[in-house]
Amino acid sequence: MNRETAPLAIAFAILFGVCYGGAAWTASTHASLPSWDFAFEHRIPFVPSMSLVYLTITPALLYAAWRFRTRSELAPLFFGLSLQTMIATVFFLLIPQRAAFVRPEVTGWVRMPFELADTINLESNMFPSLHVAFAASLAFAYRRRVWTLWAVAVAISTWLIYEHHLVDILGGVALAAMVMPMALRERTWVELCCLWQCARFSRRHIRYFVIFLAIYGPSLLHWRRYRAVRTGFCTAQWIDDLLDGDRACAGEPYEKIEALLRGTDSNSSLARLMAALFEDLHANARDEFIALVRTMQRDRLRVLERAQWSEAELDAHHRETFTRSVDLMLLTSGCTARAEEVPSLIRAFAWCSAVRDLDDDQRKGLNNIPRGVDAADWLRAAHARACDDLERSAREIAALDDRRAQRILTIFQRSIAKYARRVPSSRDREEGRVRGRSPNPSPP
Repeated sequence: MNRETAPLAIAFAILFGVCYGGAAWTASTHASLPSWDFAFEHRIPFVPSMSLVYLTITPALLYAAWRFRTRSELAPLFFGLSLQTMIATVFFLLIPQRAAFVRPEVTGWVRMPFELADTINLESNMFPSLHVAFAASLAFAYRRRVWTLWAVAVAISTWLIYEHHLVDILGGVALAAMVMPMALRERTWVELCCLWQCARFSRRHIRYFVIFLAIYGPSLLHWRRYRAVRTGFCTAQWIDDLLDGDRACAGEPYEKIEALLRGTDSNSSLARLMAALFEDLHANARDEFIALVRTMQRDRLRVLERAQWSEAELDAHHRETFTRSVDLMLLTSGCTARAEEVPSLIRAFAWCSAVRDLDDDQRKGLNNIPRGVDAADWLRAAHARACDDLERSAREIAALDDRRAQRILTIFQRSIAKYARRVPSSRDREEGRVRGRSPNPSPP
């Protein structure tokens, strides 16, 4: 277990404790509980020593956090076990049961492990057997014959120590067989990865949570249609975070992204995410995405070269960046409209991006203040132009024939307009500080 896998292991332990314990506590309020047993089951032998096999489920589960060394590798199993726990809890709550076996008294050395096993298996959580479901799931995930034999032994142990009936065991096998193939699919991993990345983005700034809602809201009704939108946003933002220095990276970020584009980095989580994205994009959209990343790489080169561009150069670069971003967003959303139909919105995007993160970018060495200008005067003039662009962009969006594009672009237009209304007061307070540290003072 390491720092990457420990949070998932702890989260699963909490989920299991709440669901499993809560269901058992609820069932304890019932005066009597039914049993799903067959008559022949009462003739099978009672073998308390099999409790030693029964108890191996806990170390086998803990082993997953060592076998899968990264969060990305552990996530599918975590998802599968968590989903099984929640599904089983519904059954525990709706149809709580009790074991119909009459156990003889256990004595000798085996008494202690048997009592521990009996304590772990709370009385009313019978169907389906999570013990069996988890064992089958681990065998499915570990993909070794020895683990399959172990899972069979665990299932038999639940029967021979009189903890579960045959119906419970079969229910556990069915639960694992239903959930695990889905949980271990590459597409499931992609969706889990996207959710995790959105959580990481949102922790850094609330605006990413707003974008998350804007993307996942429509996705709930048209999950497959917006799949490329989800994957494209997470992939592009992840790359941007690496290039901007917002995410730690082993080595130079520019070289890492270069390796990603050339296909020499094929094993990382980011490479897997981009590969999944490219499966959903046609050739033109893939080319557009690569061109967008190449444009984003220029910002990293600006940092490395400590470049100070002119206003015309910065405007052209930002317009190209957001023209490609908006085109890709519209392409993946199935829209027919394109960025060239809303040029004012593209300029507003460019202004917002440059001004919103101006201080952070300067601390990282990315200078978005044009060469040879007074910073405060430039900020005031750029804000005035952005307000004009936002007014024109509302009309440009309204003139589009593509209703879906209208809805998408309106969300961003209103968000930028809201930011523009807040900027003057906050920027005025910072003018003196920006002017004092600006690397581009106007000449005397």
